[in-house]
Amino acid sequence: MKKKIIEITSLKDLMEMAAVSVVTGYAAPVSNHNKDLEEEGGGGSGGVMRNSDFYRGKDMRQELQTEMLMRKYIRSKINEQISEEKRRERLEEQQLRLVIRGLIKEAKEAANPHPNTGINKLRDAFRKGKPTLKAKYQQLTTSQEQRDTFSAHMLRAFVRLFDELDALQAQGDVEGEVEDIETAVGEAPTLGLEAPPENQEADDIEKELEGLMEAILKEVQVEINDEDEMDIVSDEEKEDEEKNKSQAEKDFQKKKEADREKEEFGSGMEGDATGRNQAYDTFRLVQTYFSDAYLDLSNEEDQKMFRDWCLYNMKLLFQNFEESLPTSPDAPEIADPEGV
Repeated sequence: MKKKIIEITSLKDLMEMAAVSVVTGYAAPVSNHNKDLEEEGGGGSGGVMRNSDFYRGKDMRQELQTEMLMRKYIRSKINEQISEEKRRERLEEQQLRLVIRGLIKEAKEAANPHPNTGINKLRDAFRKGKPTLKAKYQQLTTSQEQRDTFSAHMLRAFVRLFDELDALQAQGDVEGEVEDIETAVGEAPTLGLEAPPENQEADDIEKELEGLMEAILKEVQVEINDEDEMDIVSDEEKEDEEKNKSQAEKDFQKKKEADREKEEFGSGMEGDATGRNQAYDTFRLVQTYFSDAYLDLSNEEDQKMFRDWCLYNMKLLFQNFEESLPTSPDAPEIADPEGV
């Protein structure tokens, strides 16, 4: 007889099967031969064991074995489900703790501002730029070199940014001082300056200018080509040329220009090109947060605190991003019991 295979796909199916097995049991057929044996053995206790009693005892042992196996299977499945639920609860609790810690930290920073205005502005800049910095950094998972290159280029980009902002502010200060001097000169009643003599004729001044122009032209050699040799393109022709380009040509040209800018961004530094390109894109995204905050500061002490602590905290931030990257645990080394 071919055995019937029952597939159990859920805990509910197993429970139902166990209940049916306990209630119904196993019904063995009783043949005429079994009936004859019962009549010959008699109904007393001293008679020969009936064949039906033998089969009934066998059936009971099978039922007990089946029930024990089912109980063991049910117990293991329940334990697995409980373990999985506990593991999921631990993960959810851990994530909730991280969120709560972040909220508490932000609340403390908002409630307890730093004594230095530059640090407060720096906190605000990091709060805006941190999600982008973390996402871009942790996308570089192929190699450690990519992330190291990213960090190095980002730090150098911020150093260059602050140098440029300081230079622009210094230039603005110089222009302001020049304007103040011109204003003071205009308002001064007299500074002992004399006007040109009235008897100097206009022809003499024109001769002096012509002589000066001839001297300049001798120093500078200017070559003028014929009009036939010059290729002059009008603005309309340029526009028509751009319109006639295919989208593939436009994309290629755009990519070529972007590559040139990225090479200039990473000039003078070695490292992985992917990390450099990622740093270039990231810096363009977060640059405004920091430059706007820095330009709002006019106090030199605030600017110094902002600049110095920005670079220090940027380095620490990348270290934290590195530590929080998901890593696969190393498998333990298991020795062969037989020593083979």
